[in-house]
Amino acid sequence: MCETCGCGHDHQHIHLMIPVKGMRDRAGAERLETALNQLTGVHATADHQLGAVSLLLHDDGDLAAVQKLIAELGLES
Repeated sequence: MCETCGCGHDHQHIHLMIPVKGMRDRAGAERLETALNQLTGVHATADHQLGAVSLLLHDDGDLAAVQKLIAELGLES
């Protein structure tokens, strides 16, 4: 069991904090967080006050897909 994310797998993780411009409020951060958490291998926590998203990427997580989704939502990373 993975102690970092609580899933039932034994794998490596990469933890990143990415600045995100354009998150104006809590609702925007929640939209971003919900969208990112739908990507395979991604656990995200967005914070509009920090203007950043904290990512935990599993082995199958794709940083390029994260950045593309951020841009599709009209935000800038």
